[in-house]
Amino acid sequence: MKTFIINNLEFAQTQQKLIDTFEVFDCKRLTEMLVIQDKNVEPATILFELAGDCKRFRQPSMHLNIRTKLPVICQRCLEEMLVELDLSFDYLISKVAINELDENDEMDWLEANIEMNLQELIEDELLLALPIAPTHENSCGKLSMQSGEKPNPFAILKGKIK
Repeated sequence: MKTFIINNLEFAQTQQKLIDTFEVFDCKRLTEMLVIQDKNVEPATILFELAGDCKRFRQPSMHLNIRTKLPVICQRCLEEMLVELDLSFDYLISKVAINELDENDEMDWLEANIEMNLQELIEDELLLALPIAPTHENSCGKLSMQSGEKPNPFAILKGKIK
């Protein structure tokens, strides 16, 4: 199991880049949300790219891209499906809380940390992005449960009574 510990302020100020992958099994909280029926199947891989910057927002910042396909259960047909996620985040790095950020800003604040666990940050973002009730985009294969009225068992007698 890889661990990705970085000094996020130094990473941003020196404009470092990191591109790597790790298995979804390395994320315990995320794995609990997924359906992994066969442990022999190759696990889902999380690809991430992190780039530090100090010029874009005139402050130390990091840009994070995450790509993965996660196995979940469709809440309509109860069959396994893959949710494809392609996420992008911008973070300002500061030693003090930044109060000027609006809730509408597309940027988050991270406290400067000499031992920031990047894998935990990625897992947090994936947990927030994972749909609560995933369903197939188009139609589901076979539906396990049908909604609507049940046939009346006495309907056959309706035509016999005069």
